[in-house]
Amino acid sequence: PSESKFTLQDMLRLNLDRHKDKIEEIVEAAMKELKIEKKLAEIETFWTAMELTYSPHKNTEMHVPQPSEELLETMEAHQMELQSIYGMGKFMEYFKNRVVEWQNVLRTVDDTLKMWTAVSRDWISLESIFLASADIRSQLPEDTKRFEGIDSEFKELMKDAISEVNCVNVCSVEGRCEALKGMRERLEVCQKSLHEYLDIKKKIFPRFYFLSAVALRDMLANGTNPPKIMPYLGDCYDALANLRFVRLEDGEMSDKIVDTMVAKDGEEVALHENFSLEGEVEAYLNRLTESMR
Repeated sequence: PSESKFTLQDMLRLNLDRHKDKIEEIVEAAMKELKIEKKLAEIETFWTAMELTYSPHKNTEMHVPQPSEELLETMEAHQMELQSIYGMGKFMEYFKNRVVEWQNVLRTVDDTLKMWTAVSRDWISLESIFLASADIRSQLPEDTKRFEGIDSEFKELMKDAISEVNCVNVCSVEGRCEALKGMRERLEVCQKSLHEYLDIKKKIFPRFYFLSAVALRDMLANGTNPPKIMPYLGDCYDALANLRFVRLEDGEMSDKIVDTMVAKDGEEVALHENFSLEGEVEAYLNRLTESMR
């Protein structure tokens, strides 16, 4: 009671001791409901303010999502807390609609972010392959066309998404998660075809088996630009670190013709004759191996 004239004697007249169990039940319910209320307010405040960050892709205007550690850790914690609240039975009943609503919101955000980051990762790994490698584009025309469609859709999605910073809003756009799932499925088809293609390349030049999948894709993507594959030579050959390109008559350094092998210990060994790194990378590396003998 809040009346200023209410005294201890007045309280004793209420015979509260006769209702001990009921009072304890009411107090327990009030305390647990207050705890639920505070936790829901905390969850609502956090996600109302939480922003999804983006990182630039290489030196382009393109950006990809990069959820912060705080976002990911809090997502998991809040989902567990909401599940715990839902299991509180009668104490949760008053808040049931809010609890279920936030469970659905966070499930949507979680599903969308997982799919979004997976699509971003696959898109980044395949972009230089299907858009920059003339060899792969010619050998895998159907998958190249498929990837070009995905590339266009993904860039359009990112262009639309980056204008919205709130994580919940940008992940809850109708149809966004489904669109990303469709992209992921088609990217997996491209990945499968690429893996089969890489296996063929490995059979032609077995030393490719020493490379990681990422390194091999990079070598194939840059096969027509030999200076860019030099960092991987040491993985293909035990002792070889680099090849020295010749200087042309006009004074410029060639990007195709080499005349010297450079070992990992710095020793230089001249080739029998100038060697041309032209054609498919696995073909000219096989010829290089033969010229070393």
